[in-house]
Amino acid sequence: MDRGYQIPEEKIEDFMKDGAMNDQYGIQLFFNTDPKRAKELLPPPLVPADPSNPMAYAYIVNIRQPTFSPWYMEGGLGIMARLGDYEGVYFLGLMLSGPGSLMGAFSGREGSGLAKKLCERILVERTGDEGRCLIRRGGVDLIDVKLKIGSYNQKGFRMEQEGCSRERPAVIGGGCLNHRYDIEHGGFANLRVINYDSPSRIYSWEPATAEMSLASSVDDRWGELPVTNVIGAGWMVSDNWVTSQEKIYDYKDEQEIQRAVCLLLPGRYDRCTFLKDHQTYE
Repeated sequence: MDRGYQIPEEKIEDFMKDGAMNDQYGIQLFFNTDPKRAKELLPPPLVPADPSNPMAYAYIVNIRQPTFSPWYMEGGLGIMARLGDYEGVYFLGLMLSGPGSLMGAFSGREGSGLAKKLCERILVERTGDEGRCLIRRGGVDLIDVKLKIGSYNQKGFRMEQEGCSRERPAVIGGGCLNHRYDIEHGGFANLRVINYDSPSRIYSWEPATAEMSLASSVDDRWGELPVTNVIGAGWMVSDNWVTSQEKIYDYKDEQEIQRAVCLLLPGRYDRCTFLKDHQTYE
């Protein structure tokens, strides 16, 4: 490749080509949350997929072999949401750390509208049948999960990937309802909702009982999502990729855009972008 500033034209088509987050090691977690608060945290016209007993979702993983960067750690917190005939996770926020985190964050935000930030620490730790996973930002453990491998918290809960193996992996569907927009002088424009179709190939899945806590920092209000019932978790090894990104909704006027952006920005920007007094020295 040319060592100068300009990327050779013949290489442009390789940008994020066949991008995938391979060999993820860590957890997925499911819990129920308060119906009123879930509705308040979703930017209209998104609504909870189950209005009476909304399900929330979190994951914390070490992405050991991404195709577009060195390894990095990632985790997110979201609500299962619906828009018309489409259903997926609406992420309140996603956090990244590690050598590949800048490329993972920038490509996800700019290319897919994901609410990504960088944080100081993500832990994915397992010893035998016990594990702990957490995400720390601003000196606060936004999510802290302790796990016991063996069974889910909620009896009768089942996942289709149970029993998979390296020889017989389970391919499952998955997706998010993301927002993309243009930042123009004086405001936000061209806000739209994207159906982000992102399946996974799961090589290992072990049910786990989870104890979890959510907390808020000055800039990240994860603690505003109540945990009413922990359904269960799974310790997994998986690959994840994106098959399509389809626009499914255009926001129609400035008032509708402003209402949604008020809920979108905390997952993407810190409070310092709205304030004048914001100095930190260490």
